[in-house]
Amino acid sequence: MARLKFEMWLHRPEVGGVMSRFTDGKGRYTESWWSSPPLSIDHVGPEYLPQPHRHPNVRSDRHNEFIKRRFKEEVINFKT
Repeated sequence: MARLKFEMWLHRPEVGGVMSRFTDGKGRYTESWWSSPPLSIDHVGPEYLPQPHRHPNVRSDRHNEFIKRRFKEEVINFKT
């Protein structure tokens, strides 16, 4: 079984924003573009991340909490 992984990087300069990739325990990944990412996504409900425009491979509370924690750790690299 693969480990959970969440990473973020700058999107193309002409478009702006930040991309994120979530890889689940089965090695499947999804990517999502954040035009202006907030410092935290702790306030979002469990239905937010699995939406088709975010990360539809989020299937459990464990995934949800993992992404929220890693999001805070990663997004500080992109905020000025």
